[in-house]
Amino acid sequence: MNDLIKIFKNVEFSYLDIIDFLLLWFIVFQFLKLFKGTRILYIILGVLILLIIIFFADILKLSAMSFLINAFKTVGLIALIILFQPEIRRLLASIGQSRILRLLTRAPKIPIEEIIDACYRISEKGYGALIVLQNRMNLETFTEGGIEIDAKISSHLIESIFYPDNPLHDGAIIVKEDRISYASVRLPRSSKLTDPLLGTRHEAAVGITELCDAISIVISEERQTVRIAFKGELSSPLEKDELRERIISILYGRQ
Repeated sequence: MNDLIKIFKNVEFSYLDIIDFLLLWFIVFQFLKLFKGTRILYIILGVLILLIIIFFADILKLSAMSFLINAFKTVGLIALIILFQPEIRRLLASIGQSRILRLLTRAPKIPIEEIIDACYRISEKGYGALIVLQNRMNLETFTEGGIEIDAKISSHLIESIFYPDNPLHDGAIIVKEDRISYASVRLPRSSKLTDPLLGTRHEAAVGITELCDAISIVISEERQTVRIAFKGELSSPLEKDELRERIISILYGRQ
């Protein structure tokens, strides 16, 4: 204990130390704000407590405690990464959606009219569909298991992909710029939808937007409605002009 008191007596703070502390506090605060209401918040608090324990164990030369912590440090870090993959993706997505990065990257040039025309023809015919528009964040990490197409977009091509007898119709297509890059993609599903009439296609439409800045357009074969999902939120059914306005607002506006 005397050693601990001596250490704190000899501590000197410079202006850089104060700035360093304030920056650290700001980062911690942003993490807590980002993960408020999620299970990872408790993990962050637990890690902070663990760091404090490590700090005092080192100062007080608690060899047994230090050995135990070092033994499980690497394994624990790997376990946390595996266990909290969705939350980590959410963090990276929020960074990707920051205003600074939006200024440094350009909005994709997507043939919106071709997509909108296809959506409402598909809806009129009573087909289901899920179209994901890549925004500024790359979606390659979500395409595992999908079929690579790399075809120039046309409304007729989109419509033919989601024709019920087409083997590619079950899943999502990924649109990158003016091309359909993948089809039959299985997307992560959201667990937040409470409407029992919304099925797995709507869950997938919302799920992908919880993890990145993509835009999802989902067409219900039962209700013949067209909705859009962005940032984990699913819209009400949209008319053609409303869908166009929402897409343009997200891609080229301030959302």
